[in-house]
Amino acid sequence: MSDETPEANRLESLLLNGIFALVAVGLLALIGKATGRGVASGGWWTRPALAPGFALVLLVGANIFTLGRAIVDLRARPPSAEEWRDARTRVLGWLRPLELLAYFGLYLWLTIHIGYFLATFAFVMWLMLRTGLNSPRWLLAGAALTVALVLIFRVGLGVWMPSPGYYDAAPEAVRSYLIRWF
Repeated sequence: MSDETPEANRLESLLLNGIFALVAVGLLALIGKATGRGVASGGWWTRPALAPGFALVLLVGANIFTLGRAIVDLRARPPSAEEWRDARTRVLGWLRPLELLAYFGLYLWLTIHIGYFLATFAFVMWLMLRTGLNSPRWLLAGAALTVALVLIFRVGLGVWMPSPGYYDAAPEAVRSYLIRWF
């Protein structure tokens, strides 16, 4: 293992500092709405906004100080073209969790419309293909995972899932079977 620590990208750090400073200032601006006015029966130090306000003032101060230092550093040593490219790549990497969140939202929507088994199968297969696990062995493992999830949640734990509308088109016995197991 190497003793060298990777150097942080200064532009990415500046953006993170800016985001944290905006969030801290926004929270400080909203503190009156969030805490409300309380009766200070025990003294001014018992007001609901005191401790969070104190913490947020310190946070805003620290963020502004850090942001200022980052700006001074960037002015003293302007970033290179390579540093700009690296920062852009890293910041775009922040969107990856949002992509996965969108897939999960689609999975939840599909669960209502096509049923738990088919939605889970589609979700697992899509994630396998999206992450590059597209060999037959991995796809078979994904299918086995889908069956295991259905058995664990529907059969073992008896978790209720909404039944999609197309189940109503099946004969009553088949419909009951689909609702119970899929």
